[in-house]
Amino acid sequence: MRNALGLLISFTYIFLVLGLVTLLARKQGGATEISRKLIHILVGNWVFITPLFTQLWAVMLVPLCFVVINLISRKRKLFSAMERDDDGYGTVYYAISMLVLPAAAFLLHWPTLAFVGLLIMAYGDGLAAVVGKRLGKQHPFPFAPEKTLEGSATLGVVSFVVTFIALLVFQGQGALRAASLAAVFLIALLTAAFAVFVELASADGCDNLSLPIATGLFATLCLQFGNLGHYLFLLACLIILATAFRLRVISPDGVVAALLTGQTLYALGRVWVGLSLLTFFVLGSVVTKLKNANKAQAERIQAQTRPRDWKQVLSNSLPACILLWFACVLDRPQLALPALAVFSAAAADTFSSEIGMLTASPVFSITNGKPLPRGLSGGISWLGLLAGAAGSAVLSIYAFPWFGFRGLVLCTLLGTFGSVLDSFLGAVFQAKYRTPESGLLDASPFAGARAFRGLSLVTNSAVNLISLSIVAAVGLMFVDL
Repeated sequence: MRNALGLLISFTYIFLVLGLVTLLARKQGGATEISRKLIHILVGNWVFITPLFTQLWAVMLVPLCFVVINLISRKRKLFSAMERDDDGYGTVYYAISMLVLPAAAFLLHWPTLAFVGLLIMAYGDGLAAVVGKRLGKQHPFPFAPEKTLEGSATLGVVSFVVTFIALLVFQGQGALRAASLAAVFLIALLTAAFAVFVELASADGCDNLSLPIATGLFATLCLQFGNLGHYLFLLACLIILATAFRLRVISPDGVVAALLTGQTLYALGRVWVGLSLLTFFVLGSVVTKLKNANKAQAERIQAQTRPRDWKQVLSNSLPACILLWFACVLDRPQLALPALAVFSAAAADTFSSEIGMLTASPVFSITNGKPLPRGLSGGISWLGLLAGAAGSAVLSIYAFPWFGFRGLVLCTLLGTFGSVLDSFLGAVFQAKYRTPESGLLDASPFAGARAFRGLSLVTNSAVNLISLSIVAAVGLMFVDL
């Protein structure tokens, strides 16, 4: 009965908001930014209805319907008051956030995931856009020149208030830990600062997805696992990422992804998994900066020569994060072993590629042994193979305190296997292009270019994700579940 009542109230409320704002927009001569943001803010109040639901399907049904409805509306302008005349998927991302966060909050019994994330998106982002458009005059952010100081300040203030109230209201409910008033204040302050950076780093309407998920997860992990070690680890991450950002090793959206994955890995996988990620990032950045003439020539044919973005960060860390979420939900801490193996494999691949390109010795195909241009995916060298094994061994040290000598050896072997597998997948499946001037390339020479070999959708990041997922799956075979 409660689920039926919740669904009735949900659909009635959302369609009422859409209908009334659409009528208001028509009276004013068409959709405006105000009408869009009014819908943006009011629809977010749906999160207050979610406590009525007692089953997961009921929590997911309403937003799932609006994912479909918003996709159709984007093409057919069903609700013109909320649509822009562009190709963005902002309204669809909004509905996806409403689907993901309440569902996760229901499963984990962490209501702050949904309330913090969705209300920051609704009120914080909505009001920031209005203030920025009307009052914004200062544009101090070089990597987000279209964003204003006034709008960002509004988002920060609203995010602080939303987070502070949500954490206070839900103290002691579900599986939440009790936190002192000072801890709640600190979490709200950190979440507000993080929200501002996430919104600055987002583009093309992606903030309707990145902002709620990032802030909801950040605040909730701080509440659930926050202690001195947790905050010191976050501080270390911030220092390292700020340095990397200044050196243009990582992009703004990459910083967001790296901070969230780092926090997740430390919170769910203890200190050794967190340190494994930091070590991989630092050492990977160092070997990436090693240069000589051989490497400069090899990098001209590679697809990834820009700072690491969110896709590259997630392709190297997502399998480990998924393993640790399962470890948390299923109470299987031993799943940290294959998670550590993921970073051993990621380090092995990075060391093999970056150090292998420094050598002047021949590079040959992993599939047939024929010579290949240095830097092309699927090419290996003896120096690269040794460097990969060394990188895997270094990262595998973090398995020793938890899983002993067996864990160290297993992670080293899995990491080396992952590096070789990555080269094989790169040779067989990764898209490669040919030009008369440069020969075979990993990088697309121009927009819309057709792949000469491999699959056009398979990029270097996709190969990394697939190979590390296989390493994680193989690692599960050696874990006593």
